[in-house]
Amino acid sequence: MGFCERYLYVCLHILSEPNPRWFVLHPVQRRLKPIDSYMYQTPASSSFVEMDWGIYIIGGLVNGKPTSDVSLFDCFEHTWFRIPPMKMARASASASLIDDKIYVFGGCGDDADSSNWAEVYDLNTETWDFLSVSTPTLNNKTLNIQQSVVIDKKKEVYVLAEDGQSFSFSPSQCMFVASEKTDDSKPQDRADWCLIGTFIFCRGGTRGKILWCLPYELDWKEVKGLEELQEYDITKLCRDSTGKMVIFWNVNPQPEGPKSVELWSAEISLKKSKVSEASEEWEVWGYIDWSGKLIDTDNVKVLFAGSVFI
Repeated sequence: MGFCERYLYVCLHILSEPNPRWFVLHPVQRRLKPIDSYMYQTPASSSFVEMDWGIYIIGGLVNGKPTSDVSLFDCFEHTWFRIPPMKMARASASASLIDDKIYVFGGCGDDADSSNWAEVYDLNTETWDFLSVSTPTLNNKTLNIQQSVVIDKKKEVYVLAEDGQSFSFSPSQCMFVASEKTDDSKPQDRADWCLIGTFIFCRGGTRGKILWCLPYELDWKEVKGLEELQEYDITKLCRDSTGKMVIFWNVNPQPEGPKSVELWSAEISLKKSKVSEASEEWEVWGYIDWSGKLIDTDNVKVLFAGSVFI
C-alpha cells in the first residue's frame, strides 16, 4: 500500500534457552510475536544499530571470545544478511549511526591501541576502515565506553567512559574532545542512555528510577511522577517512534511457587517544565500511557529494543 509504520522489535535471551530470540511488539494486541531466526544466533554482548528498516548486529561474544562478525536484520522481509566483518573483533562496543556511516568505538579489550580502537562502516561502499582519530588517553578504563548516544542536532557521538570521563566525537572533525564534566557517581549504574527531545534519559542505579540530564552536563535528576515503578527493577529503556519512552521489567507472580516470570512493559510520555516562573531550572514528569504483560516465560533478559519502519 506504500505506507510504513513504526514497530518495536525486541531481542530476548530466555535464560533456559541456549540462544536469544527476536520478537515484534504488536501495536494493537500488545503482545510479542516471535520471529523465525532463520538459524541466525545473536551473540552475547553484541552492539545494535537501528536504521529505517533494519537493525545491524555488531560483534559480540562467540564461545566466550569477541567476534568481528556483523549481520543485518531486514525487518521488512524478516531475513538476515551477512555484512563484511570488522577489522577487529569486538564485544560490548559503542556503535552509532550518523549520515550513512556506523562508528564503532572500543570493545577490543587489551588489544586496543590508538590505531585500532575505532573503525567506521560506510553503508554505501559496504567497507570498514580504521579511524585515524585523536583518541583519549590510552588506559583501559578510559577506552572502555560505558554509554553512548548520538546528539542529532550536532551530529556527534557523546560517550561516557568507565572511569566517568565524558567525550564527544565529531565525524566532520574526526576527533574526540574531552568534556569538563565527569560522572563520578558509579557511571555503570546509568544504563541505556537514550536521547528524547533535548534530554538524555537512562535507567538509574536503584529500583524503578529513571533519570535525565542535559547533554554534556551529567547533572542527573529523577523523572517525577513514576513512583509506582519503584517496586520493580527496570531491565531495559528505549525510545519509540513517537518520542515516548518504553521500559521493560520482570515480575515473578508466585515468589514461593514455580520459577515462572512475566515480562512487562510500559509506554511513558514525558513533559518538561520550569521549576518556577522565576527559575531557569527544569524538571521532567513522566506519565504512564499504557502498561501490561507481554509474555509468560522463564527468567528473561532484554538484550535490545528499538523501533524501525516496516
